[in-house]
Amino acid sequence: MKKLSREYVVALLAVALIFAAVGAVYQFYYKQRLAQYAEDNEMLKSLDAALKSLEEKFEKKVPEDLIKAQNGLVQPLAEQVVQRAAFFNTADLLQIDPIPEGKLPRFYYAEQFNKLLNDLRQEALSHTPYCSYPDASTFGAPRPEDLEGRTVSNQEVKQWLTLIKFGCSMVRMLMNAKAVAIYDVQIWPVRPGYDNLLLMRTVGLSFVMRYSDLVAWIDKLRLENRYFDVGGIAVQNRYLRWAVEPPVEVQVLLTQADFNPASATAPTRVAAAPAGLPGPVPGGPLAAMAARGPFPGMTDAQRLAQGGFQRTGRQALAPPTRWEKTRRWLRNHYLWPF
Repeated sequence: MKKLSREYVVALLAVALIFAAVGAVYQFYYKQRLAQYAEDNEMLKSLDAALKSLEEKFEKKVPEDLIKAQNGLVQPLAEQVVQRAAFFNTADLLQIDPIPEGKLPRFYYAEQFNKLLNDLRQEALSHTPYCSYPDASTFGAPRPEDLEGRTVSNQEVKQWLTLIKFGCSMVRMLMNAKAVAIYDVQIWPVRPGYDNLLLMRTVGLSFVMRYSDLVAWIDKLRLENRYFDVGGIAVQNRYLRWAVEPPVEVQVLLTQADFNPASATAPTRVAAAPAGLPGPVPGGPLAAMAARGPFPGMTDAQRLAQGGFQRTGRQALAPPTRWEKTRRWLRNHYLWPF
């Protein structure tokens, strides 16, 4: 009897284990399969309904003709996108040669860093008249000595060299526009614009230039075959009483843009960027410019000597006499002819 009860208990435990295993398989495997099967059935029904709707709508249509007609509608739009994309192009300002195979990125960056800045320095020295610029600036890129003991990726090298090349191109642009002196070039971070179709690149420029040359430069930007936008400009004239055309101190926000082809074919649209340019943030380029002051503290003689200007040798006018004051008052109030 005792042996039978032990066998009975073992049998009950075996049956319980079998039911537990079956339940676990159902709960953790088969139940999920059933739910997936139900979803697939719902998808099948919706696809069948869509297929029947299309068959009823295009019962007597040839699919190849419909595809050809649709392509005829899309192709002109695609061609217009390509044509307009050529306008949003920074040309070769951002073209960086690939890193040669077997070359360490840090050493390649040091070579290109010195080459780009030395080329700009030599060009500035050969420019007539000489135009001073912030030759100690790296346009936001780190110096090679700052990378000692650090692992540098190819993407970082490309990003830093792009900053330097873009900053050098802005300095050359101002030199060719006959700038008297260049005080600062601050490159803003790249941001999306126009539903992410464009990559906007804004740079803050601080320089001295004759007023006529400034107008000619802005007019040239307006007539360029690629996108330029002057988002803000401040002009200060410290020499209003000069008999000759004086230089003016200028601060300007200049924006260029590149077309982003990846976003044009994206299935979803990204929210449009806010209108206008972003304001300065703490620690950003504009904040640094504001803390530094609009222009460096230079005397009039130093500022004019940079541009080849010479102040006339006239002495300061003496204050008007009492008779001159009386004659001026009579002329303004009674049209006195003297």
